[in-house]
Amino acid sequence: MNKVETIFHPVRFKIIQVFLDGQSKTAKMLAKELKDIPQASLYRQLDALVKAEVLIITEENQIRGTVEKVYSLNKPAANLSNDDVKEFTKEEHLQYFLFFTAQLSRDFETYLSDDDIDFLRDGVGYRQVALHLTDQEFLDFAKDIGKVYEKYMQHTPASKRTKRIITNIMMPKKEGDVEHE
Repeated sequence: MNKVETIFHPVRFKIIQVFLDGQSKTAKMLAKELKDIPQASLYRQLDALVKAEVLIITEENQIRGTVEKVYSLNKPAANLSNDDVKEFTKEEHLQYFLFFTAQLSRDFETYLSDDDIDFLRDGVGYRQVALHLTDQEFLDFAKDIGKVYEKYMQHTPASKRTKRIITNIMMPKKEGDVEHE
């Protein structure tokens, strides 16, 4: 199984998302967060993620005759590089992009299912902006965003902190595309 197939499997993708907060977790902790995944499937997919080195086992604790494993995300292995995707066909890129956006839609639908939603209070939003940048200005912009992410990714979970998922999709507007005003 290649890296892309490992990451973009629906259940494994959900498991990886739980680790985006940088915290280590046991299978029991994951089962509490991922209630819709049957236990046998959860263990099978954890094993696949460990074999692919997307997750690493950071501890093994002896508990009543069994070993409880503690998992952490191996961030470099969980991110797709340019080399990982450069051989994709257009159809494969579209397939994986649609999977990615479907997962976003499912997360947003879950948010909307709450009886008490308030975009401002909850920090929810979606928007699209156009920036006119040279290639170098775009590289600088991307580096700046990376620095901001790094700064705030240092925060660990706490009672007053809410886990927020931030998603960026960047693409150039091709010449000949119709501008909508």
